[in-house]
Amino acid sequence: MNGFDYAQQERRIASLESNRGASLRFGTVTGVDTATGTARVQLPDGDGMVTMPLRVLERRTLKDKAQTLPDIGEPVACLFSGQGLEQGVILGAHYTANTPSPGQEAPLDYVRYEDGTELWYDRVQHKLIANVRGSVSLKAEKDISVESLTRISLKAPSIELAGNLIQTGYSGGAASSELQGSFTVRNGGITVPDNDIVAGSVSVRSHVHDNVRSGSDTSGSPVGG
Repeated sequence: MNGFDYAQQERRIASLESNRGASLRFGTVTGVDTATGTARVQLPDGDGMVTMPLRVLERRTLKDKAQTLPDIGEPVACLFSGQGLEQGVILGAHYTANTPSPGQEAPLDYVRYEDGTELWYDRVQHKLIANVRGSVSLKAEKDISVESLTRISLKAPSIELAGNLIQTGYSGGAASSELQGSFTVRNGGITVPDNDIVAGSVSVRSHVHDNVRSGSDTSGSPVGG
């Protein structure tokens, strides 16, 4: 029995006997078990005693799974059933003077992660904003649909599309597009079966040449070219 803490055991028994009703207690997380979804909490109002592993309340646990465990050192609120420090749950974390609130406006739903990534949703302005310190990956087994009633803007030093590209107007039918800069086609060509290609004022389909001669001579440049 070397190493057994009789004093702590007596304190636990006394706490169990003295707590006959449910109680709300505040403490600091000292350990986390990801396999069981539990954490141990040190309670300042209980002579610094550390609880047994307490279940952390989550949004979903059966068919859908969610897990947001507290960090070691995080202040939390605990609800005990009245059976000492053995039966209770961690309701959630709370702000203190040592862990101050980020001070966001009330209409905002806000999350900031340890690496600096931030997510905002403003329910008044109807805006969803993500500031990600790293990369973003989205993969779906079926279709992905993104739609805006006004405009979609993509901005990056390099934008790569892999796959066949089909463009139509917003409501279907032909679209009108504008490209600023150079356009190079590699390992392929451009086919325009229903219309024409115009460079400057020169039509590919209907342009004519000047200085036309017979025989093996070549003609001059396209008129207007």
